[in-house]
Amino acid sequence: MTPCLRFVSAAILKVDGRGLNACFDVIHQLNVRTPADVRSMLEQGGAGLAGGTQLPGMVSRLVSELQVVNVERLLNSCGVSAEKVTAIGQRGPVCGREFWKQTGSATSIGDPAILAEATGLTVIDHFEQRDIAKGGNAHGLDVLPMWLLLTQAVDSISARPKVVVRLDHSIELFYLPARRKNRPIPAIAYHSLGPGFALLQALQSLCDNKPGTTSVRTADVDALLQRLEIEKVSADSPHQIKSLVEGIVEELPQLLASSVTLNQTMESYWADAIHQQVQQHFPSSPEFAEIIVLGRGARREKLVQQIAEKFPDVTVTTDVQRGWISGAVGASIAAIFATLHVDQVSGNLPDLTGSSAARVLGRITPGNPGNWRGVLAQMELAARQTVPLREAV
Repeated sequence: MTPCLRFVSAAILKVDGRGLNACFDVIHQLNVRTPADVRSMLEQGGAGLAGGTQLPGMVSRLVSELQVVNVERLLNSCGVSAEKVTAIGQRGPVCGREFWKQTGSATSIGDPAILAEATGLTVIDHFEQRDIAKGGNAHGLDVLPMWLLLTQAVDSISARPKVVVRLDHSIELFYLPARRKNRPIPAIAYHSLGPGFALLQALQSLCDNKPGTTSVRTADVDALLQRLEIEKVSADSPHQIKSLVEGIVEELPQLLASSVTLNQTMESYWADAIHQQVQQHFPSSPEFAEIIVLGRGARREKLVQQIAEKFPDVTVTTDVQRGWISGAVGASIAAIFATLHVDQVSGNLPDLTGSSAARVLGRITPGNPGNWRGVLAQMELAARQTVPLREAV
């Protein structure tokens, strides 16, 4: 499970097989809307945590209590007994990650002890910290669980790759090649386009909403954002976002004439930028089997249509069409990270994150004795199995 600023989301995954050959299916999902006071603390938590003015423990407790409610509701609504759940993958909101990268230590938003005590289930969290401890930056860390979630292990060599576009707080592109059984991890690729809705929301707060405004050329926006080096801006950094907004206000103030103009222009810019970056950074052969749009952008029909027009020969789908609720993919990724830890498979790709070695990611908080014994038994079984050198810890 994983909280964002708007929801605390959870999903139950059915796992068939182990390690890189496993098949993951989302069998149930649920989210709880974050109360206004908790959301306000999370939105302001970045500056507070950095300056020591916000108490991290209080925020963690509030988030964990929401997670406990979510787990209980999820299990009750789908009729799954807690005894059948191996572990919970817990992941904090993105507002804490900027400081992990700066200090090399993790400030967790969400207390695993509260979740383990209330549910009796073993909790695995702090997935980014192990990569950062080995010199990585945790960029693109989601690419391996994303690959496992959206591809199936097959024997055929004719399977084609997929591209995932995650349009959310930031805009991220994932190249997911076909997954073959009992083979090493192929060349998975990741590329960040910089802030997405984090930038849009900051700009919307400055809009004049004047009637009769004219449109802004997408090419002008593209040229300006390239000069401002948007790809180097972290969506988790309020200071970098503020600097980017100031540059836009100074050089292209007409973009803020109305929220309608702003939304239409940014959607066109995003569609163009995604097309350009996919062509530039991802292999063109074999042809893509599918482009999957995730996040808040998947709920904007016009934006999805513009992306589809840029790739006329490729099927474009969304998480909405797959029946996934908002946040379900993020919650599933946390669950897959937990599964990889139990199976003792490294969850980071050093070529992408910059770490000096591949590592099994996560920290364990044991649940009740019966659940904890079951987790230990599965980990012992995984330790006796031979793994490829690239996946060794």
